Amino acid sequence: MREKLLFLTRGCENFDSGFSYVAELARTLKADVSMLIIYNKRVIDAYEDIMTAAVFAQAGEFKTAKEILHEKENELKAAVEKKLRELSDTYDISSNINYHIRIGDVLSNLNKFLKNTPSINMILISPSLSKSKKEINLNKLIKKISKPIVTISQPAQAGA
Repeated sequence: MREKLLFLTRGCENFDSGFSYVAELARTLKADVSMLIIYNKRVIDAYEDIMTAAVFAQAGEFKTAKEILHEKENELKAAVEKKLRELSDTYDISSNINYHIRIGDVLSNLNKFLKNTPSINMILISPSLSKSKKEINLNKLIKKISKPIVTISQPAQAGA
């Protein structure tokens, strides 16, 4: 049975920060990689199309409102899939990579994901999450999760 790594990251422009480490570890362990990309609810709500969908819903045009929301969701998925193809080519990963997009709190989304996917062997936390204590509380995480957890930090800047 292949090892399964979970790369936990914040959904943002540089959600792939730290992925080079994950790719190298996956190659070494011959492991599969799952990415759990968590978007902040405020970022998702910022889209003007959400407001447009709300107007249609208020007017009783529920089908149109759903179509607008699904369009935004599909755009987000397409952007993530494009980035994953680039990462796969860049790091020449032959293992299986799949992704899951969630919205909201990091810890609760991670707990739900692990409950539904108990085969994960190790959790790797991207720099986009590990650099900020308000993003993720490692003490809470360690108490709630019984899997190995690795935090990936940004490389130090030269001359800093």
